[in-house]
Amino acid sequence: MKSIYDKIINLRLQLKYHNYMYYTLDASVISDYMYDKLRDQLIKLEKKYEKNDLLKIEHPVLKQIGSKKLHIFSECIHKTPMLSLQSTNEISEIIRFDEKIKKHFNSVNNIKYYCDLKIDGLAVNLLYKNGILISAATRGDGWIGENIKDNACTITSIPKIIVGNNVPETLEIRGEVFIKKSDFLILNQFSMLNKTKVFSNPRNAAAGSLRQLDPHIAKKRKLMFFVYGYGVFTSNERINSHYDRLMQLQKWGFPIHKNYLLCNTSVDIINFYNQICIERSKLDFEIDGIVIKVDSIVLQKKLGYTEKYPRWAIALKFFSQDVETKITNVTFQIGRTGMITPVAHFLPVNISGVTVCKASVYNFRILKKLKIYIHDYVKVYRAGDVIPKIRTVLIKKRDKFAKKIIFPKYCMSCGSKLLHSFNFTRYYCPSNFLCPAQKLQRLIYFSSKSGIYIKGLGQKNIIKLINYGYLRTPVDFFTLTYDKLQMVPGIGKKLSTKIINNINFSKNVRLEKFICALGILDVGISVAKILSKYYKSAIKFINTNFKTVSNIKGIGINISKSIITFLKNKNNLFITSKLIDQLNIFFVSN
Repeated sequence: MKSIYDKIINLRLQLKYHNYMYYTLDASVISDYMYDKLRDQLIKLEKKYEKNDLLKIEHPVLKQIGSKKLHIFSECIHKTPMLSLQSTNEISEIIRFDEKIKKHFNSVNNIKYYCDLKIDGLAVNLLYKNGILISAATRGDGWIGENIKDNACTITSIPKIIVGNNVPETLEIRGEVFIKKSDFLILNQFSMLNKTKVFSNPRNAAAGSLRQLDPHIAKKRKLMFFVYGYGVFTSNERINSHYDRLMQLQKWGFPIHKNYLLCNTSVDIINFYNQICIERSKLDFEIDGIVIKVDSIVLQKKLGYTEKYPRWAIALKFFSQDVETKITNVTFQIGRTGMITPVAHFLPVNISGVTVCKASVYNFRILKKLKIYIHDYVKVYRAGDVIPKIRTVLIKKRDKFAKKIIFPKYCMSCGSKLLHSFNFTRYYCPSNFLCPAQKLQRLIYFSSKSGIYIKGLGQKNIIKLINYGYLRTPVDFFTLTYDKLQMVPGIGKKLSTKIINNINFSKNVRLEKFICALGILDVGISVAKILSKYYKSAIKFINTNFKTVSNIKGIGINISKSIITFLKNKNNLFITSKLIDQLNIFFVSN
C-alpha cells in the first residue's frame, strides 16, 4: 500500500505543479496530451482505492480549476465560477457524449448543439454593471482571478460601454484574449532586433501582455478578443438558447467568430471538426480544437456541473501536426541539478506557425527507445502545440552516413565521472557547486523567485560576479558588500544599494523555500513543502537519514535517495550548514 500511496501523492504533486506552471506562470512544461495521461492515471488509482482513508484529502487536485493567482495584481472574485472543460482527442468520445446526453433526456434528434472554435489564448471574465465595464479578470483558480482591467481596456474589441436595448444590470462576459499569428511574428522580430524577450508561442505572448504592469505595453501588442460564453446573464427577454444569447451579445457589440455550427447529431459535429482541421492553417490565430455545448439553457441547468466542469460541454482537441526533418547533431546539456539532458538538433521546420530546430530527448532511456542516429530522418511535432518533440525515427530512410550517438561517460564541464539515477533512466554529474556549468545554474536558481529571491540579481549580474571571483557558492551572496559590487561594471551605486538591501531582506526565508533553493535532484517546491511540514527545522532536515525520509508520506524511494546523496556530500553539507548560520529560516504551517 505504501508504494500505491506514494504513486498517488506523486501524481497529485505533478498535476498541482503543472496547473501552477500553465495557469499562473503561463509557462507550460508539459503537453495537454501528457497532462491528460497523468490525470487519467490518478483518476483510475483514486477510484480503485477511494475507500482507503489514507488517500482522502480535503482539496483533491482533480477538482482544481486553474491555479492560484500571482500577487502582482489585486484579487477579483467572479460572480459565477469559471469552470474548466472536459476534453478529448478521440472522436469516439464525442459520439459517446452525444449518446449520453440524448439517453438522459430520452431524445434522439431534438437536442441541439452549439459548436465553435477553441481559441488558444487566455480566458478572461468581464463584469459589466449598468452597461459599464467595471472589472476584467483572469480565470485564476476558477473563483478568484487577477484584476487586469487596465490592460483589458487597451483591447479595442472589448466594449467599455454596452450600447443597445435591454442591457442587463449585471452581466458577466467570458471570452478569449489572443494575438494574431501575423502580429506575433512581428512582435518577435521586433524583440529579436531589440534583444528583449522572445515569446515561444502566441498564447504566452497574449498572457504575458495581459499581465504587464504598464498598460502601454499591452496596447502595443495588438491583442484581440472573442466571446465564447457568459456567467451572470439576466435579460428582460427570456433567451433560453446559448446561440441566441451569443447573437444578443453580438448585437450589444461583442465580437463572435463566424466559424460556428448549430446542429443536432454527432455526425454533424464530426464533419464540422474535420472542416476546421482543414481550415486551421488558414486562420490568423491559433486554435487547439473545437468546443461542443448543449444549446438549450434549460437542459444545461438540468445536466448541471461537476466540481471541475459542466456536464453539458466538451472540447475535441486536435492532434499536433507531424513534420519530417533531419537530425544534424545531438548535444548534451548539464542542468541545475547536474542532470544530463540529450538535445536533438535538426534542420529548421515550421510547425503551426513556429520555426523549431531542436527538441529535448529528456533522458537516456528515451534516447535508447527512439534509437536516434545523427543524420536520421525523424517526424517532429509540438506537444500541446507548445513543446517540440520527436514522434518517431524513419528507420527505412537511414543511410550509410548515419552515426550512432555516444552517450558521454564524463561531465563535459568539470570532467567528473557521470553517475546514473537509481532507475538507470538518467545520468548526472555529482560535483554540484564544483562543476562550473552547475554552479552557474544553481546560483541563478538559488537567488530566483523559485529560491530565496534576491531581487535585482539577474543572470547577467551573477555571471559578472562569478567572473570577478565574488560568487562561488550561495554562501557568497551574503558576503557581498557595497564596495565589491561597485567594482563590477554595470552595477552602479543605486543598484548596489538595492542589491545589498534585498540580500538582507532575503535572509528571512521560509523553510520550504530554503530546501527548494538548495537544488536537490527531484526536490521542487511541492516536495520541499512536504519535507518542511515534517521536519519543521533546517537543522533536523540536514541531520535526517534514509529510513526517516523514506517513511514520510508523499516522499518516494528515489527522492529519498536523492536527498541523502545530496546531504552526504561533504561540500554540500558544508555549504548548507553555512547558509543555516547566515539565514533566519523559519517554518510556517499552512
